[in-house]
Amino acid sequence: MKLRPLFDTNVLIDIALSRPGLQEASGAAVAWSLNHPGSAVLAVHTLATVNYLMARETGVAKAREFIGDLVSGMEIAPLDTAGVSRALDLPLPDFADALIAAAAESAAATHIVTRNLPDFRKSPVKAVTPEDFLRLIAKT
Repeated sequence: MKLRPLFDTNVLIDIALSRPGLQEASGAAVAWSLNHPGSAVLAVHTLATVNYLMARETGVAKAREFIGDLVSGMEIAPLDTAGVSRALDLPLPDFADALIAAAAESAAATHIVTRNLPDFRKSPVKAVTPEDFLRLIAKT
C-alpha cells in the first residue's frame, strides 16, 4: 500500500515549537514525507494556524521559512465549497478536525497523522499517531 498521509496541525506544531518528547516522532514522520515529494498533504487552514502560533514564538520570518519548507515537498489538499459542506456533515465534534478529515478525504489520504486520535474516531480517513505512522513506514 502506498502511504499518503495528511498531517494534522498538532504534529506540525510539535516540530515548529520543538515540543520536548513529541518533536522527534513528528519530525521523523514529516521528514519521511519531505523525502518522498508529493506523498503527503496538508490542509490549508493548518498552515494559517501554524503560522500564527509559530510567528508568536519564533518570529514571522522563521514561520514563513518553515511553511515554505513544508509546501515545497507536500501538496495542499483541495477543499472547496463541497468539501466544507462535507466537513459540516461529518460526525466529528470539532469543526477544525472535520475540515482536516474532509481535506484528507478529498486528497485521497490514507491516514491522518495526529496526536488527537479520540476526536477522529468517526473520521472517514483513519487517524494514527506519528509513532504509528513511523511503524507503517517501516513495514513498507
